[in-house]
Amino acid sequence: MRLSHRRVRAHPRRSRLRTGIGCAVAAVLLTGCSTNPGFGRDAHTVVVGAEGEIPALDPHRLSGTVGLRLVDALFDPLIREDLSTKTDRAPALRPALAESWKVSPDARTYTFALRKGVEFADGTAFDATAVKVNFDRITDETADVYDATASGNMKFLTRWIEAVRVVDAHTLSLRLTQPYAGLPRLLTDRRMSIVSPRALREHRPDDIGLHPVGTGPFAQQEADHGKRIKMKRNAAYWGGAPAAPSLIVESVTDPTTLAIAAQTGEVDAILSAGAQQVQQLTHDDVMSVQYPEPANQYFLRLNTRIAPTDNTAFRQALNHAVDRAAIATLTGGQVSPSTGPLPRGNEAYPDDRTRAAGGNALYAHDPDRARQLLRESGVKTPVRLKLLAPDSGPGFSQATEIMSLVQQDLKAVGVHLDLQYVEFASLVAVEGKGYDDGTHGSFNGWTTGADAADFLERMFSGALHPPNGVNRGWYRNPDVDALFDRARGERDDRRRMALYQDAATTIASDAPWLFLYQDRLPRVLSHQVRGVTPAASVYVDYTTIRRR
Repeated sequence: MRLSHRRVRAHPRRSRLRTGIGCAVAAVLLTGCSTNPGFGRDAHTVVVGAEGEIPALDPHRLSGTVGLRLVDALFDPLIREDLSTKTDRAPALRPALAESWKVSPDARTYTFALRKGVEFADGTAFDATAVKVNFDRITDETADVYDATASGNMKFLTRWIEAVRVVDAHTLSLRLTQPYAGLPRLLTDRRMSIVSPRALREHRPDDIGLHPVGTGPFAQQEADHGKRIKMKRNAAYWGGAPAAPSLIVESVTDPTTLAIAAQTGEVDAILSAGAQQVQQLTHDDVMSVQYPEPANQYFLRLNTRIAPTDNTAFRQALNHAVDRAAIATLTGGQVSPSTGPLPRGNEAYPDDRTRAAGGNALYAHDPDRARQLLRESGVKTPVRLKLLAPDSGPGFSQATEIMSLVQQDLKAVGVHLDLQYVEFASLVAVEGKGYDDGTHGSFNGWTTGADAADFLERMFSGALHPPNGVNRGWYRNPDVDALFDRARGERDDRRRMALYQDAATTIASDAPWLFLYQDRLPRVLSHQVRGVTPAASVYVDYTTIRRR
């Protein structure tokens, strides 16, 4: 049985999905209906519904949760997060392909002891040379595997690397251009997963993601690119054979269709469920809900190099105009207001909540203050802004409804939003180059890496404008960049976090984003699913997930 990918648009103001959808109604949306496991799977195969199109699975080129979650099953980074324990902060680090690591006293050289006896899915041995080939791909323009596209995507990491050296078969060292105390957590980013050197050499750069070969708990078995992927268990996985014999991930971009697939038992898990899906599926006692509450941010990123969004007072006015509490109400409390760049769950989020770090008390809903700031900005109203927004995707099942509220709030102070809705993967591709001079910004969110303090640097560093990073709104503040420079080399954790908090306060005042909310990002899981711990992460442990 296969899901139909025909889009079925729900009315943007529909408050909830209809309950009690049976096989006769579901047949409108599905190619068939059965109480037996679908997709030709056996009773032990776990089926995950992806909320967006499945991209090419090249970790070094990827951006976006849908693809990185799949990368997490097929590949390993050197260091992972411990997803076995529920926490309210960034999960602790644990060894992955690196069994251990040590840092020099000046925090500029990291030495990694690599795991022995590991093979890639194509039989290639994993060793220090394999890791160096991966770094060559993103750092060495003279290497035969060098990929300029991948290199640009990885600048958040590689701009700090001076040299990569193979010490021996299972020891690798990284020499940095300057001290970087937070490097180990940076290496947990799934974009730094290690790809088979044979695959890098046998396939053209654009085709690497169509032939993903890693050392992960699963290996690709079948793929209908963009729509579906089936993965088989890596029985020889160094971390222990996964509990599930196989995984199927099916792209179902319409949230109503995905909810019905879960109701009829065709999908076992939705890893970023919308509020309506949670209400429907848990109300009918079809599935259980988990709230991992990872660090994340949802926002309107603004183009800071064109008028009027290049004006700080204007951007501050937008932040005062929006009623974030109304968005929380719309989503049934699934989201909480956010008025600054530093999310809860980030390792730098202050324990002292009375402190204004991150701007968390800076932007109360105050239309009169918004109008005053608009007058001070010199921008004449009414004024129109052209923005992009996703019509679906992970965490965006209610995107059209949320943006409708934002439109109303901004219109009330004389700012009109002209919205262009696009599919999530298309949005990521379009904005990845940075906003052009005809676009004032976009509605988006960020989850991967949002638990690390240097999340702020990735999002707001003046050195990380496209194509060298994801600061797509072209924001730059030399004072903020100076704080990043100081924080990066600070080995005292308390002082380092305080520097990031200071940077967050300045960024909040500059308002390069219209800060909106933080999503609890619930997962809905079939009662048949076991082995998923609600750790504070958008990822799950693929070695333990299973059907009972």
